[in-house]
Amino acid sequence: MADPHPPQLADPPPLRALITGNPVALAHGVIGDAWTQLIMREAFYGVRRFNDWSEALHIPRTVLSGRLKRLVDNGLLDSVVPEGRRRAEYRLTAMGRDLFGIALMQGRWERDHAPSRMQSRYDMVFYDSPSRVPLDPVVLDGPNGSTIVPQRIGWEVGPGLVARESPTQRRWRSKRRPVDRPMIDRSVELIGDYWSWMTVGCAFFRLRRFDEILLATGMAPNILSDRLTRLVAGSILVRRAYQSGPPRYEYRLTDAGRALYPVVLATHGWSLRWLCDQKAPPLSLVDQTTGKHIHPIVCDRNTGEPIHAAQTRWMMEGQPASRGKGDPPIG
Repeated sequence: MADPHPPQLADPPPLRALITGNPVALAHGVIGDAWTQLIMREAFYGVRRFNDWSEALHIPRTVLSGRLKRLVDNGLLDSVVPEGRRRAEYRLTAMGRDLFGIALMQGRWERDHAPSRMQSRYDMVFYDSPSRVPLDPVVLDGPNGSTIVPQRIGWEVGPGLVARESPTQRRWRSKRRPVDRPMIDRSVELIGDYWSWMTVGCAFFRLRRFDEILLATGMAPNILSDRLTRLVAGSILVRRAYQSGPPRYEYRLTDAGRALYPVVLATHGWSLRWLCDQKAPPLSLVDQTTGKHIHPIVCDRNTGEPIHAAQTRWMMEGQPASRGKGDPPIG
């Protein structure tokens, strides 16, 4: 899998705008946080109440309260007080449910490149609830569309591409108690924050050297050093010398890093649908062979239909395809 090809532009955009203002960066300003990803994962498992999240994730209550408020403010969850109860439940909105496609692709990447103990033993199989037919998630260039070929993908700058400030969030430093889940587990330790994703994003835009990434992201040097070290240790990037005196290095995507491309595509598509001006997105993906603008969406490979969270169920491989404990309705 190759990196997407940048077009030849007569007046290229400033690097800071390209890296911090593209649709994927906008999405990670909202969801590029480890606790946020884990909270949303539990919401897809059917969790709706504060105490249930607290028990499932062992998350500090002040952190949980702040993340839930942010998710409500950003439109991913609704706070609803059911009739006859005093305390609110948090329910996925349409915008929140649409994140399910990203979770599916991130789970596939995790299974192949950073499996938890459970993922090493079992495979999580999804199926359509009404038909009971298994689903094979894949990112297409639109509903009932075609598979996206990375080597053919370029990008076009739109009028809304401007540099954005980084979100006010700290790196997740809590020592998480072991919670062996079959989806979205170890990946949050590798790419579970905004700056990690910005660093990976630079690699996809072929910005590979420390000073280039620093300029493009506005990161503090010590933060960038930390993220590069973590991404190299996680086998997402590889460090290679390009100069010997004095030693200088560049950071390139590994096979595991390039395999994140479907996650990037799914995130781009979600951001286009929910965070961007549909008529003038900040950056568009273009098939360089056909000139067609691409609107990525996670679909079933066999039918080409978008996968909807509300009618998707799951089982662990080897179990019968029937509702059971741990298989709640999604949303």
